[in-house]
Amino acid sequence: MQNQNNEQRAAGIPAIERVPTAARRMGVSVSQAYREVKAGRLGPLVKLGERASGLPAAAVDAWINAKIVAAQGAAK
Repeated sequence: MQNQNNEQRAAGIPAIERVPTAARRMGVSVSQAYREVKAGRLGPLVKLGERASGLPAAAVDAWINAKIVAAQGAAK
C-alpha cells in the first residue's frame, strides 16, 4: 500500500492522507500536525466525512521539504 502511494505521488496523482498518517510521515504528533494547519504552515484540511479530515499529500511533502531546506540552511 505504501509503495502504491509513493508511485501515485511520483506520477503527480493527487492524494489525501488522513491526519495521523501524515503526522507519522512528518515525524510529529497528531496535535502538532493540527497546530501546523492552524498556523498556516500546512494544509488545507480536506473534510472526508462528518468526523474525518485529511491533508493533501502534496502539502505534506512540501512541509517536509521546507523543514529539510531549513535544516540545511542552518547547518551552513
